[in-house]
Amino acid sequence: MSWFRPASTLDKIFEVGLLLKGIDGLLELLGGFLLLFLTPARLQHYLHLITQETVSGEKPSKILGLLFHSIDSLSTGSRVFLIAYLWVHAAIKLVAVIGILKNLLWAYPFSLITLGLLTLFQVISIIHKASIGMIALTLFDIFILWLIWREYQKVKSKLSPKIQKEED
Repeated sequence: MSWFRPASTLDKIFEVGLLLKGIDGLLELLGGFLLLFLTPARLQHYLHLITQETVSGEKPSKILGLLFHSIDSLSTGSRVFLIAYLWVHAAIKLVAVIGILKNLLWAYPFSLITLGLLTLFQVISIIHKASIGMIALTLFDIFILWLIWREYQKVKSKLSPKIQKEED
């Protein structure tokens, strides 16, 4: 990311994509804390309160039905797994985003490898049970990975002449 030249459309999309990944990481971190401190019964109670106006008198949407069902089926083991899963995802995304925003060279390969592995996991999930949301998220992640690769190549090419001058 260069602050000295006008940003291209792809540069702007890259920055917005990074911001979205950072927000996603923060939400996953928050979700893990909510699951840690709130029982499934308490989560369902809050979900009922939040959705009461939108659902009152109407049949709940498929998404709300899935949320209620998911909360119902949370066992202690699956809850611990979900908390760990959310925190690992959050940590990876936040380290990657912060590192790239600070323009740290190691953050680009770290991001490509870790986010690439998470995206691969999503692709495997799609193979087992495809959903429009997961497909859209995976396509977005693949696009973000391409933008990270593109930015990494630009950063490396800028650093290469500096490194050669220092070696001479």
